[in-house]
Amino acid sequence: MTSKKSFLSTRLWLATGAFYGMTAVVLSSFTSHLPDQYFFGNGREMARIADTILLIHSIALIAVSILQKVWQPSIHLNIIGCAFNIGLWLFCGAVFYTALTGLHPPIPLAPMGGSTLIISWLYLTIAAFLVKDRHNS
Repeated sequence: MTSKKSFLSTRLWLATGAFYGMTAVVLSSFTSHLPDQYFFGNGREMARIADTILLIHSIALIAVSILQKVWQPSIHLNIIGCAFNIGLWLFCGAVFYTALTGLHPPIPLAPMGGSTLIISWLYLTIAAFLVKDRHNS
């Protein structure tokens, strides 16, 4: 990967992680302060879980950005960043949708998103052994 592409992907994951962190704080505020009538059943608790997952993975995306600098540029980190994004959209989107509407999406988006997040963490575990350190290659 060229240094310009590495620079762009480093910034992309940093910006995405920061944006998701901000979004998690905003959604957490809504979850804490919206009246019960806006949630269906245990929707508030569901939304809190999605808030937490979003915040944790915002930090994970920032870590992917940092790893782009520490490790040699690698397609592995970009795939991991994309997978975290897909998993977050599927999982958090489906959970927030269900929490606010009481309806479940017609296909199991939350389990698909959760599985994608798990696989992303596994891929990051494997990448720790595949990607060379920038300074000790």
